Amino acid sequence: MRYKTIIIITAISIVTLAAIASYGISDTEGITVSLQPSKMVFVENVTTTAVFEFRDGSEMIPIQQFSQTGGYGTTTLSTGTAKKPSEESSEVTGRSKPAFTMEKLVGGTPYLYEAADETQKYFASSGFEYDYKYFDVTVYLAKGGDVLRAFEYHDCQVTNYAVTTRSDNEEGYTGKGFVLVDQFSFECKGYLPQNPAMDKLNEIEHTKTTSTKDLKSTDQWEPGFKTP
Repeated sequence: MRYKTIIIITAISIVTLAAIASYGISDTEGITVSLQPSKMVFVENVTTTAVFEFRDGSEMIPIQQFSQTGGYGTTTLSTGTAKKPSEESSEVTGRSKPAFTMEKLVGGTPYLYEAADETQKYFASSGFEYDYKYFDVTVYLAKGGDVLRAFEYHDCQVTNYAVTTRSDNEEGYTGKGFVLVDQFSFECKGYLPQNPAMDKLNEIEHTKTTSTKDLKSTDQWEPGFKTP
C-alpha cells in the first residue's frame, strides 16, 4: 500500500510539473501542488511545495518545513579596508543573500541528492564548475489548489545537508512510529517574491477601467451631440 501511494504521488507530481511549465513560474493561477502524506497535519490545510529546476530535469517536492533565513534585510559587506571596529561604518552595505532551509521526507529526489553530494565533494574548490552547482527553486505556499504565496530563488547552492529522525512527539508528525527526514540549507543569488492575491486584485481593477476604445464613436451619437 505504501509503494502504491508513492507511485500515485509521483504520477500526480509529473502531471503538475507539466501544468506549471505551461502556466509559467510567474503565473500561479490554477497550479495544483504536490500532495502531502496523509499523516501530515497542516493548519488551515496550507501546504508547501518546492519545484527544483536542474540542468538535467525538474523535481517537485512536497516539503514539511520551510524557513526563510536571508534575502529581505540588509547586511554589511566587508571590503577588507576597515582596520578596526570603529571604521566598520565605512564598509559597503547591501542586500543580504537570499537563503532558506527546508525539510522533507527521505527519498524521491535523485537530482537534489546529487546536488548535495557534489557540493560535499567539491566544497574545497569554490571556483570549480560542476553539473549541479547552481539551480533554481520556486516555493509555493498553497491552500488546496490556490497559491497564496510564492518565492522564486535563482542560482541556488546547497550549503548544508543532514538526515535526521523525527518521532511522534513532534506535532507535525502524527501517528505511531518514526520518520526519516532530509534537512537542507540553501543560499541563492536571486530572490523574487510572488503575491498572487494582489495580482488578481490589480487584474480586477484593470478590467473595471473603461477604455477609450469602448466609447461610442461621435458619428453614432444623436445629431445634437455630433462634433462640427
